[in-house]
Amino acid sequence: MFQFQQNQNELHCLLNNQKVLSGIQVSANLDNQSIQSLELKKLDESTGEDHLGFYTEYRSEFSDHAETVNTKLRFRRYDSFITAFVDAEINNEELFKKQSFFAPQSAINITINNMMEEYEVMANYQHKDWWTRPFFTNNIQEVPERTQSLLLRSEKEYFHILPVCDEVSRTDLAGTKEGLQISISPFHGGYNHLSTFAFILGTGNNPFSLVNENVKKATTVCGQSIMPREEKKYPEILDYLGWCSWDAFYHAVNEEGILSKAEELKQKKLPVKWMMIDDGWSEVDNKKLQSFDADQEKFPHGLANTVSSLKNNYGVNWVGVWHTLAGYWEGISPNGPLAKSLENHLYKAKNGSLIPSPNAEEGFGFWHAWHSKLKKDGIDFVKVDSQSAISNFTVNNQSVGEAASGAHTALEASCSLHFDNTVINCMGMAEENIWHRPYSAVSRNSDDFVPQEENGFKEHALQNAYNSLYHGAFYWGDWDMYWTKNHDDLQNMILRVISGGPIYFSDAVDQTNPDMIWPLIYNDGQIIRCEQPGVPTEDCLFVDPTQTKTPLKIWNSCKGAGVVAAFNINEGTGTIHGSISPSDVPNLAGETFVIFDVLRKNHSVVRKEEKISIEIAENVASLFLIIPVQKQFTLIGLLNKLICNDGIVRVWNLEKEMKVILREGGVFAFLSEGNPVKATVNGELVLIHQDPINEQLFTIDCSDVEGEVFLEIKKVY
Repeated sequence: MFQFQQNQNELHCLLNNQKVLSGIQVSANLDNQSIQSLELKKLDESTGEDHLGFYTEYRSEFSDHAETVNTKLRFRRYDSFITAFVDAEINNEELFKKQSFFAPQSAINITINNMMEEYEVMANYQHKDWWTRPFFTNNIQEVPERTQSLLLRSEKEYFHILPVCDEVSRTDLAGTKEGLQISISPFHGGYNHLSTFAFILGTGNNPFSLVNENVKKATTVCGQSIMPREEKKYPEILDYLGWCSWDAFYHAVNEEGILSKAEELKQKKLPVKWMMIDDGWSEVDNKKLQSFDADQEKFPHGLANTVSSLKNNYGVNWVGVWHTLAGYWEGISPNGPLAKSLENHLYKAKNGSLIPSPNAEEGFGFWHAWHSKLKKDGIDFVKVDSQSAISNFTVNNQSVGEAASGAHTALEASCSLHFDNTVINCMGMAEENIWHRPYSAVSRNSDDFVPQEENGFKEHALQNAYNSLYHGAFYWGDWDMYWTKNHDDLQNMILRVISGGPIYFSDAVDQTNPDMIWPLIYNDGQIIRCEQPGVPTEDCLFVDPTQTKTPLKIWNSCKGAGVVAAFNINEGTGTIHGSISPSDVPNLAGETFVIFDVLRKNHSVVRKEEKISIEIAENVASLFLIIPVQKQFTLIGLLNKLICNDGIVRVWNLEKEMKVILREGGVFAFLSEGNPVKATVNGELVLIHQDPINEQLFTIDCSDVEGEVFLEIKKVY
């Protein structure tokens, strides 16, 4: 268990009598640009119980020599984790005199001079205002600024530090020459008292459950409307195939182009069930929103006409539109009709920007007005972009937590009312956004897909895989759209199927390749979606696959089987080598497994800890199913789908036969030892093909059967 000790003026955190965080120091930055180093005065402890269980609370007090600045660090120690709280105050003696306040940024800094002796680090840091990416090191002094999740591995266990953004302040991690710095920032001046839940520190043997548990526990402590992903409802609309206008038209999107694309998809008999009209449809002036109407030149008959045509003529069930959290990129036009008619629901920042009010009650009026009109026009959901700009609009106007909380609460109240809370959050991976969305379940997980970049896939895959480790505990990740005709089309298709999130593409007119879509979907347009967000396998967590000759492996699960995708994203050239094992997927039931190579259609039978060697050439990807071996028959599933076993609806595994219901027809594969087999499809005897090389592999072609398929497979004696 964790414990804290005071050694003269130093504070240390120990685990099982070994120092894990040593030399904990505190300093304060004031608004007069002075830095106050605070001394440890005392350490007390007491016991208690709350909703997380029994705890020991360690209360450490720090102050400057004059005791003008006082900070209390409270650490609540439970069985395997710690919650950390900060209470800081400046004593201004006479209120009529000039006051001292905390600096807006890095108001309180907690520095950890040393960690455990040997460790590896994977940090997720905010490399742009909107996105995070991974960083790998074995030195905490190198941890990047604005780190939002820190996973460490020592010789014996894993540690995870998760900073929090509460109702006022945001906590960040960064390496300095003194060690690891934990900074608390309100991003607004005038505070002489700050009180915050700063971070949670947990330890365990399973890194995936460790991160998920940290998120679940922290969301119950922070006292705001935030739920972990497991408690959220995945939107029904996003369980179906979609198309987005962005990479097809960019800002030149218009009704004619959208309907031309819909006609192409209809001719190709692709069941696209939702379309997203992305940036470019609104009436704007100088990057500011003018009105709630569509641009009249691009949509001469109005948005409702486009939506109606898509739904009535092209089999599209749902249509979404794009907007930003500020209305448009630079907010609301002060010269347009919205500025006057919705004046009471807008906020004018000190720099003159006009945005929907970040006060929840006031801001709701703006979103309710807009979304009511969109709903009347037939719109079913929204993509809300540029979310992390909220802190840029409101810096030095409101605290970062207050602004983000109000803005997201207002938005999601309206989205819940009008769109059953079907929202794709985008450009919103800043901590304040992640911690302040009350209900929405889906959020972009990486920087943009950029189809024209020759090596863009490597960074895109890297970000999505490693961001998902922490971000996937809050949201189902949207791993962005892709092109079905592209130098990276196969890799992108495999990346989407392992994501566990939405699947949609953004091809221009006449540029869609159905062969890069059908393996992901069923005839009714429903996507094949894994059971949780895809994350790196354990052996990849502290390895940068762009700099090492090892594959990036991402694991997921589906109906009792493991799914592992492997990519070559090394920045060099040539083939890379690695391994696949059932142990790559945690908690798989069974002792013996089939590792099925989905693209090459071959298999190996291995024990749980066994590995098979793989090699991946440049710009190539592989996908593996790891299926527990069953008596008599081991079912692979539909070979025409990437996640073959997803198409299996129900199985009766009897002594000498197996009965199977398939979701739809296709090429069905199974393994059988020994005797030949016979089979019927919907009661009719069918031919069975035995693979000439993999003699245990049998296939039945029932591609011409519409709807559910009832299979009976028997051994012949």
